[in-house]
Parts: sequence; C-alpha cells; structure tokens
Amino acid sequence: MLKARMEYGAVYAKVMAMYGKLLKQGEWQRLCECKNLTELCAQLRNYRGWSDTMASLPPSLSAKVLQTAVSKRVYIEHEKLYKFLRIEDKKFLRFSLCRAEYDLILDTLREKSPFELFPKSLELTDFIRANSTIDLDALEQSKSLSAVQNAVRGSIFEKPLAELKINPETGKPNYWEVGVALENAYYREMFSYISHKYKGLGRKKLEESVGLEADLLNIVSVIRLLKSFPSSLERADELLIPITARLKPELLSALKSAKGENEAFELLRRSPFGKYFEGIAPSNVENFYYNSMEKFCRKLVKAAEPDIGVPLAYLTLKELECRKLNRIIEAVSLGVDPKSVI
Repeated sequence: MLKARMEYGAVYAKVMAMYGKLLKQGEWQRLCECKNLTELCAQLRNYRGWSDTMASLPPSLSAKVLQTAVSKRVYIEHEKLYKFLRIEDKKFLRFSLCRAEYDLILDTLREKSPFELFPKSLELTDFIRANSTIDLDALEQSKSLSAVQNAVRGSIFEKPLAELKINPETGKPNYWEVGVALENAYYREMFSYISHKYKGLGRKKLEESVGLEADLLNIVSVIRLLKSFPSSLERADELLIPITARLKPELLSALKSAKGENEAFELLRRSPFGKYFEGIAPSNVENFYYNSMEKFCRKLVKAAEPDIGVPLAYLTLKELECRKLNRIIEAVSLGVDPKSVI
C-alpha cells in the first residue's frame, strides 16, 4: 500500500505540472477577442499547454487543420500519463482507447461530403494505433456496415453493432441509434470493469466520476428529448446510458414526465444537481454538462490522497478544454462571436 501511494505521488506531481498548463480564464478571454485564425494561432503560441502543438503546424492553416491538431492533443496527453501509471491503472486507462474507437466508428458511419479532406483518423496518435483492439486500417477503408462490423470484431463494440436494426430503404442503421448503442456499450463495459476487475487504489472515486458523467449525459439526453423528440420519451429507458449514480429513478421519472424543458430545469434546480445549474439556461443545456464535469474534476485533481482518479480527472479536463477551444476556432473561422459558443 505504501509503495503504491508513493507511485501515485509521482503521478500526482506529473498531473499537477500538466494541470498548471490548462488555459486560465484570462487566456480564454484573450482567445475570444481574436478576429481571425492568424490572431488565434499567435495567442495559442504564447500558452505553455499549446506552444508545442502550434510549433508543429504550418504558418498558414485552415480551421479544420487546427481543430484536428487540437483534438489530437487529448491522445498525446493520455500517452504521457500512461507511461507513468501502474499496471492496473494502465489496464483501466485503455478505456480511453475505446473512446477513440467509438468516435472513429461513428465518423466512419456518418454520411460525408466527398469534399471532406480531414477524416477523424488524423487525430489518432501512433500509440492509439498500436494499442487499439480494432482494425483501424480496415475501419478507415470501410464503405458498409458489414465492413465496419468485421473491423471491430473482438472489441466491446462488436455485439452492439451486430444488434442494430437496419432500415430496409437505406440499408443502414439509424445514425442516432448507432451513437446510443456505442455510448451505452462503452459506459457499461467501463463501469463493469471498475466494479468487478479494477484492483488499483481509488475505485470509489472512479465509480463516482464515471457515474456522475453518465448521470449528466442522461440528464442532457432527457432534456434534448423533451425539446426536440418528445415522441421518443417512451423509449427513453433504452436510449439512456444504463448506469446511474446520483440520478435516482424517482427524479429520472419526473424529468421524463415534465411538460417541457423549463419544468425539467425547475425539477433539477431543486435536486442534488441544483448546484450545477447556476447561470445555465434551458436553451444551452450542453453547458450544464461541461460546467458540471469541470467543477467536479477540478475538485478531484486537488484531492488530498492521489490515486487513479487524479489522472482521469485531468484527462477529462483536457478533453473539455479541447472541445471548448474547437468551438472557438469554428466561431472565429465563421466570423461569429466566440463568446456565444462557450
């Protein structure tokens, strides 16, 4: 136990050094003041967490090239921490590879314009390619669902893809249902691993972190259904992630029965999730997820007893930062006020 704590202490020191490079509030403000991509890139070169990424890019670049480099950063950070972890924690952190696989499968099955020049696979690092459980080369070349199913054989995604219903008119499954099936498989397998197989320190923190993330995503999904697909609420149980932590069945049932998103928000404000709803409007429910996870993960990173929950929390924060930065890049490239997207 003492040796394990000492090893986690070394990992904690590494995480805190990386944590210190996350963008600060003032830096976000300056990025939002940029008028074009040239100004945005110049600002990012000044920030410790992004200077090496920017140094690897050409002076003149498109929004898509920049977004691809930003998204790739999550996997680079993952690899840095992976090298420092104990064997048990490396086994768990491999679920980050599953997340990369999940994103790539979705991108492969998405209807694309023939003019798209930057496939999702460009975000992957050599480490991801070397350790993936699916045939990434075959997946990139897949032109049909059967080809995708062959590429993912042996992975956690094989069974959910095989069980999808095919639309007889298109010969393809519903894209939204593909996303639901893959997301549910990912969280179900990860939570099962934590509960039954993980032997490192910090199991309770892992369960709390993954459980909260699933709760927040389920809340966002219910509100989206209320707003845009009310007829699908009767199928909510099969569409939601099959994991709950703080989201009790009574609250979930009340949310599904709400007469609209405003009523659902009132229910949530009076619930244990109320503290996460400060300043969040129903029209911007995605910010509820981002803000909630950021608050929780920042608290976890500064925990008194470092364990696997600390690097996991940091990687979540880095992923949130990359998503936020990519929204700013998109806004600047389109001439939209970046403040409106964050």
